[in-house]
Amino acid sequence: MGRGACVALVLAVALFWEASGSCETGYIRCANGDRCVKLGYLCDGDNDCGDMSDENICSVRRTNRQLRQVGSLSTTTTEMMTTTFETTLPPTTTSPPPPPPNNVEESEAMGQKFAQTFNDTLHHPRCPKLYTSVGTKCLSLLYFVKVGWGEARALCSAIGGELALYPSASDGEFAALLKYLREIRMTTDFWVGGRYTKDTEAWTWLDDALMDLGSPYWAVRHTDRCSSRQQESVPDGKPDDVAYWTNTSACYHYEQAPRRDWHELCAAVTFRHYFYISDEDCLSVKSPLCEHVPSTAHDLTLAASP
Repeated sequence: MGRGACVALVLAVALFWEASGSCETGYIRCANGDRCVKLGYLCDGDNDCGDMSDENICSVRRTNRQLRQVGSLSTTTTEMMTTTFETTLPPTTTSPPPPPPNNVEESEAMGQKFAQTFNDTLHHPRCPKLYTSVGTKCLSLLYFVKVGWGEARALCSAIGGELALYPSASDGEFAALLKYLREIRMTTDFWVGGRYTKDTEAWTWLDDALMDLGSPYWAVRHTDRCSSRQQESVPDGKPDDVAYWTNTSACYHYEQAPRRDWHELCAAVTFRHYFYISDEDCLSVKSPLCEHVPSTAHDLTLAASP
């Protein structure tokens, strides 16, 4: 039965119900007023009232089973209509899930950004393939590779280079590196060619030159412990107590030299330290910063790691 036909039937039953008088619950008075018939007899094709009023009110025919369901409704017209509507409305269907987001454009944008960074870090007409020009050096910034210090050195060797060395501040090469990394908005941490050797108990570059552990190379870091600034010697012409005054007059919570930790023995330039050098765990993963070495034949056979 359609929804409109069901509503018409309920309205007709409601009109009969208003005139039902003293009929018992579940019965309805016929139009001639002389008898009551069961609600289940409405529209069943039989002239139960004798005047056909139990059939004439129907706009559609219903089965006895359907009418018995109507007869079992509540005794109020409102309850009958509410229940009828609830039983005839179509079942609620769950909306289909929304389609997945189309992230093709986002992926393409990331690819374009990667290509731009690749050109900035691994291409230059005056340098070999996979190298770019920074200062007077040809450097390879393998920012998409994350390895330990020893593996980074092996990768540099495989492409004809070595982890970058900065033995002298006077040549301006380290300053050129810092400037370049800022210009291309690099955020990756890089290994460089410095480490602590237990044999010499000193920080050296891979060519065995001693590393300058102060400015302008090393990062200044905050510490919880308090220490005095160290002054190794008293300049000529100064009172003998200048060094003593420097070491004992203030409490400092910053340090620039490497930490005294046996696990942090390899040098890196890191984003969190504004690319100034810091001592890091050699097994942590960072990207190789390779310097091209044209006069040396390279392969994956390297000297012993520190």
